[in-house]
Amino acid sequence: MKILIINWRDPTHPWAGGAEVFLNEVACRWVKAGHSVTWFCGKHESQNQQDCIEGIDFYRRGSIYSVYPAAAVTYLSRFQRRFDVLLESTNGIPFFTTFYSNIPKVTLVHHVHGEVFMDELPWYLAYPGRALEYFGFQFAYKNTPFIAVSDSTKQALIEIGIPEKQITIIHNAVDGAVYKPGIKSQTPLIVFVGRLRHYKRVDVAIRAMPYLLNEFPELKFTIIGSGPMESSLLELTKKLGLTNNIQFTGYVDQATKIKYMQRAHIAVHPSMKEGWGLTVLEFNACGTPVVASNVLGLRDSVIDGETGVLVPFANPKTLAHELLRLLQDHDRRSQMADKAMALAEQFNWDRT
Repeated sequence: MKILIINWRDPTHPWAGGAEVFLNEVACRWVKAGHSVTWFCGKHESQNQQDCIEGIDFYRRGSIYSVYPAAAVTYLSRFQRRFDVLLESTNGIPFFTTFYSNIPKVTLVHHVHGEVFMDELPWYLAYPGRALEYFGFQFAYKNTPFIAVSDSTKQALIEIGIPEKQITIIHNAVDGAVYKPGIKSQTPLIVFVGRLRHYKRVDVAIRAMPYLLNEFPELKFTIIGSGPMESSLLELTKKLGLTNNIQFTGYVDQATKIKYMQRAHIAVHPSMKEGWGLTVLEFNACGTPVVASNVLGLRDSVIDGETGVLVPFANPKTLAHELLRLLQDHDRRSQMADKAMALAEQFNWDRT
C-alpha cells in the first residue's frame, strides 16, 4: 500500500515525543514489509523541507500552528490520488482531513487534551482549541475509525461522543533490545524524562525534593528534556536551594537517555494527564519502577503497588513520602523492578 501519515511533528523534531516514537516504529515496519510511507509534518528551523529516513519520505511544511492549513494545501496540491490510505495522528486539534481527502483513513489519538488546553494556553487560544477538538471529533470524524493507545484514551473519546464500536486500542511498546537493565547509580538517583511543558508538572517533583534530603543528602534528581517551562523550573530550583541536587540535562540523545534510565533507582512522572506515558515502559524495561500521578493514562501504564506507585496529582508531600519509602526499602524496590521488566516484555513494536 501507499500510506500517508499526517502528524504534528516527526521523530527528528527537537520537540518530538512518544507520539512520534510510536509512528516511527510502526512506519519503519511498514517499509520493511514492502509498503510505501510518506509522512507530512511541521518543520522546525533546523530541519530540511524534505528527507528520506529509513525508507520513510518526510515532507515538512508549516510551524506549530500553520502546519494545519499547510497540510490541507500540500494534500490538495501534491498528494491527491497518490495514496491508498491516510493515518492522521492528532495532537489536540485535528487536521480535519475528512474535509479534503476522500481516501480511507484512520485517526490515531494518544490522549484527548481537554483541560490540558486550559493548563497550557492563554484563554483566548485554550477555548477555541478545546472546542475544535471536542466538536471536530464529534462532527468531522463521526464515521472515521479511531485508534486509541490506552483504555483511558478510549473512554475519553467515548465521553466526547465517539461511538465505542469505532475505537480500537493498540498499545505503545518498547524495544527490549535497546531498553534493558544496567548498573544502578552508587548514590540515590531519581530521573524524569519528558518535554518540559506545564502539564507535565515537573515543578511538583522539584518541590518534593527538600523532604527527601534530610535522609538522603547525596540524592540527585536528573531532569532530562527541554521545553518552554525550562527557565521557570531552573528558577524554582535556585529559589529552593537545590542546585547541588537537581541536574537539568536538556535534550540528550537516545544512548544518554537510556543510560540515565538504567542508572536511576526510581523514575518520577508527575503529569496531569497522559495517553499512556511511553517513558514508563522504557523505564520499566530498564529495571526502574515509576512513581506517577494517579491520572488518566498513567493509570494504564503503572500497576500501582507492583510496577510502581500512583500518587495524588500535584501533591509534593505525598510524592515525597512514596519516593522516600521506595528509597528506604531496597527489597521492595527490587521486587517492583522485576515486575516492571516483566510487564515491559509484554509490549513489543512488532505486535503493535
